[in-house]
Amino acid sequence: MPTLTTIERVRLLGSEFDAIPDARLEMCIEDASLEVSSLSVPEIYQERLERYLAAHLAILSVTKGQAVIREKVDIIERQYSDPSKYIGLLASKFGQEYQRILVELEEQLKPQKSINLMVL
Repeated sequence: MPTLTTIERVRLLGSEFDAIPDARLEMCIEDASLEVSSLSVPEIYQERLERYLAAHLAILSVTKGQAVIREKVDIIERQYSDPSKYIGLLASKFGQEYQRILVELEEQLKPQKSINLMVL
């Protein structure tokens, strides 16, 4: 199955992709393409969904388990994120955008309820 997005388009999403090798990005794009092709979404959204899902997969492939979410200077204190807290699409801003698009499409494609009335 041909992919809809490219390595260059994924790299345009941010500088965090500069250090990720092309081969890894290509693999993430292929995985994203397989996922998106199984969705029933209009064709005009498919490349965008594929791009954001590929970016999400690429970021997850290089992200360490914990990130500092709060630091205090006086009497040094550091708080780390819980790696199990952000599982799945919530783990990156790209996954969150992918999920947002899907939710928006779901709302748009939801059948409209109507009432058929016959006046006698």
